[in-house]
Amino acid sequence: METTSDKAGFLDGARAVLGGARFIVTKPANWPLAAVPVGVLFALGSALGGLGLWLVAHEAQQLFQGGSAWMAVGRWVFRVLASLVALLVAFLVGVSLAQPLSGVALETLARRQEAALGGRAWPEAPFLPSFWRGLRVNLTGLALGTPLLAALLVVGLLVPVAAVVTVPLKFLVSSVLVGWDLIDYPLSVRGWRVRDRWRWIRAHRWPFLGFGMACAALLLIPGLGLLLLPVGAAGATRLVHRTDPAPG
Repeated sequence: METTSDKAGFLDGARAVLGGARFIVTKPANWPLAAVPVGVLFALGSALGGLGLWLVAHEAQQLFQGGSAWMAVGRWVFRVLASLVALLVAFLVGVSLAQPLSGVALETLARRQEAALGGRAWPEAPFLPSFWRGLRVNLTGLALGTPLLAALLVVGLLVPVAAVVTVPLKFLVSSVLVGWDLIDYPLSVRGWRVRDRWRWIRAHRWPFLGFGMACAALLLIPGLGLLLLPVGAAGATRLVHRTDPAPG
């Protein structure tokens, strides 16, 4: 059992991410659960991408009928461009749904991490409530963060010299959004309401910010998005347990 303390700082939040990674990597029993988000994305992306390519091929035949050379060129250009758009949309939809669809697996990892720290054995939640809760958390973060990020992007485009301010601010906003998404897992396991979560974030703003910034920095590495989810869920659990331990 690891000792806990309610006096956590910025670096403690960042170190929680490393602790979460160690918990996932060094325990093979966690690997199947950690692979769920990637597996869900692959399944969704394959299904939606295949459907999109079929629709593109069907529409290409309907829009460019005839055997002339110009029709053949137009059909080919349309299929290439529309296929790229269809695959991109399939990927974005898959990424958006992979996290809430993986909620049960990620919450299970959070429970295991809590138990490994000597915390309470929290009861499991049914799939549908877990899915809708995760989806609401994602949508809330997007609703609050997207306008801010869009405004900073516009300012950066209109006033390039402002990049010295807008780029750090975009990273800060992204850090808060990532932290909000991941901290949901241990707090959902504990059954905390939204106002309780805001109260916890306000009370532990610095470790929360350190945790979010460490996760956002890892997201700058291509391909780590979904791989970060299990690590982040475990790391967030470590941070919550450190600041508010719940003995078993």
